[in-house]
Amino acid sequence: MQRIRVWLCTALFCFGVVSMGTAIHVPKAYAQTATVSANVEFRVVSAEDFKALQGARLIIIDRSGNVLTTGLTNSNGVWSVPLNVDVDPRFKDLGVVTAICVANGHNENVVFEVPVRQGTVQPITMYPIRPRLRNEASATLGQLHHLDVISIVNQYAQKVGLTRQPAIAGEAGYAPWSPALKTGR
Repeated sequence: MQRIRVWLCTALFCFGVVSMGTAIHVPKAYAQTATVSANVEFRVVSAEDFKALQGARLIIIDRSGNVLTTGLTNSNGVWSVPLNVDVDPRFKDLGVVTAICVANGHNENVVFEVPVRQGTVQPITMYPIRPRLRNEASATLGQLHHLDVISIVNQYAQKVGLTRQPAIAGEAGYAPWSPALKTGR
């Protein structure tokens, strides 16, 4: 009887440890992700005369398609907003959002890949509505810094295993990537 009790307690203890281990395990999908917080400034102008557009509405959308916030530009065509978003896994310390801008008398503009990093200033040019012309929303790319663009190209070219082209004469330390793969890949 004593042996059965010891065996049963040992089995329950082992089962409890295994159960607790699975309860404590956090799947990668639920692991916390890094975030970045920054003030992003949007400057909205008309393509007609490049004057600031007061009262333009911006809608800010995160990578998952959720509306984060919305606001209006001031008399200088500027709207500054604090944003807190997940770091984009393609970059080291940069988040990205999408901005939709609408203004009276102008066609909509969707700006993709707006960087969320301290000091970001995102210009948006709105095109006036013209009778008998194709009036529809336009799309532009956010003001990613050239070093961020180089970083993402380098990261994925190395991941795929590309080789570099010969160095460019007069270019200090940079050689563009080639479509050729390293041998053995």
